[in-house]
Amino acid sequence: MKFELLIRNATLIDGTRAPRFEADIGVSSGRISRIGKLKEKGEVEIDASGKIAAPGFIDAHTHDDRLMLSAPDMAPKVSQGVTTVVAGNCGVSLAPAPRGMPQPVTPPLNLMDSEGTWFHFKSFREYVEALRAQPPATNCALLVGHSMLRVQTMDDLEKPASPREISLMRSMVEEALAAGAIGFSTGLYYEPARAAPTEEVIEVCRPLAARKGIYCT
Repeated sequence: MKFELLIRNATLIDGTRAPRFEADIGVSSGRISRIGKLKEKGEVEIDASGKIAAPGFIDAHTHDDRLMLSAPDMAPKVSQGVTTVVAGNCGVSLAPAPRGMPQPVTPPLNLMDSEGTWFHFKSFREYVEALRAQPPATNCALLVGHSMLRVQTMDDLEKPASPREISLMRSMVEEALAAGAIGFSTGLYYEPARAAPTEEVIEVCRPLAARKGIYCT
């Protein structure tokens, strides 16, 4: 048997909490097919002596919502061994933006785009479809952000949301979850959500229960 890629003499940390160990890694058809002291040859061989091989890292707190589209090679992440990112944290997500983004862009939403031009996905599904059309180099798990929903549904962010505004936000959460979001995030410290009481968050979050979504804050 000849591997298409053979990584020799790597120090493996396999994520199971087992002690690290030295081994070779054989790759066939784009997948790891064998691990051990391998006698076979590889079409391409890499000597990984003194280097660590490990499963890809998960960056659980990112604001990579825009980066995945504007720089899909995700060089800042893959160069550090990150293969999965969780985006939409702190109540900040790129979508949904049915009414665009008021100017100037309200902090901390300006973390992703200070000019506001990237906030053009009218639904969360549109955003997910854009990622599928141009897949980033990393996997991704997406959260829909509370601050984004407040900016999209409220004219006065310095008060609790009204029943109508809560209903609109809840519908947006339902749509995001149906489109593939894994949950909902808040950043209650930040200006757009600072006036939101606990009761508002609970009501907006209600769709999470039926879909076993997660809440991040």
